[in-house]
Amino acid sequence: MENRNSQLQRAIKVLGARQRQTNHTVRPQATKLVDKTFYLNVKVDGMSGINQLVDANTKKIVGITNFDGNQLNSGRDVVIDAIRIQFTTKGMKMESADWQSRDVLPAELQNADLRLIQTNDMLIDLPLTDIQNFKFDDYRPIATTPLLRAKEEFKLELEFPKGVNVPIKEGVSMFLRLEFRVTEAKK
Repeated sequence: MENRNSQLQRAIKVLGARQRQTNHTVRPQATKLVDKTFYLNVKVDGMSGINQLVDANTKKIVGITNFDGNQLNSGRDVVIDAIRIQFTTKGMKMESADWQSRDVLPAELQNADLRLIQTNDMLIDLPLTDIQNFKFDDYRPIATTPLLRAKEEFKLELEFPKGVNVPIKEGVSMFLRLEFRVTEAKK
């Protein structure tokens, strides 16, 4: 795995830019940084068009997702420094999906775009082929280190080319796992 020092330094700078003013002097807020991975497992068979992957009804379920709705809790800003995607057809339910498998993304998914949007700002807009895990431990670094702000709604969507849908195969479920490697600031 690559050296994360440069990503951490960028995250500290981004998070440090959010400062509080008191009595006309600028004082940084006490911030604790935590390494985390946000993840989301979704069943993709039958998907087409634009799919919202996270919404206000998304509930945190261990092993499925650690997103709790489509906004972060107060005082918990997140800087995203890397992302990866895993795909599998091994397992009938998301709870038992085998993420160790080396399944290759089908063409329908390879041509889809992943977008992360907050307050009409596009934070991430990448084709899935750009973030597919070609090796078992690959993460695709996000050079812009986007800041996902707390208490503001965000959209995480997957858009397929017009007229394309992921086929439904009888007896075979297709699952996608999105992992965002982040630095979380707790204030």
